[in-house]
Amino acid sequence: MVGVLSKRISVKERMSKEELEKFMHKHGVSEKELSEILGVTQGAVGHWCNGVRDISPTTTRLIRLFDKYPQLLKEF
Repeated sequence: MVGVLSKRISVKERMSKEELEKFMHKHGVSEKELSEILGVTQGAVGHWCNGVRDISPTTTRLIRLFDKYPQLLKEF
């Protein structure tokens, strides 16, 4: 079971800026709202959206989890 939990996300599995923008549009989430949900700065989200910085594997997983279970977005 530990092997499943420690699976790494390869570079090609990381979320692209286009995927992030699609997620935000689909769920009606602004950069400010997403930053509050994820506990990061609004500037970090802006950098991801502009392709300045890559989205971390952990953040990629969280966003994909929110996409699969959008009701969780309302918890924050």
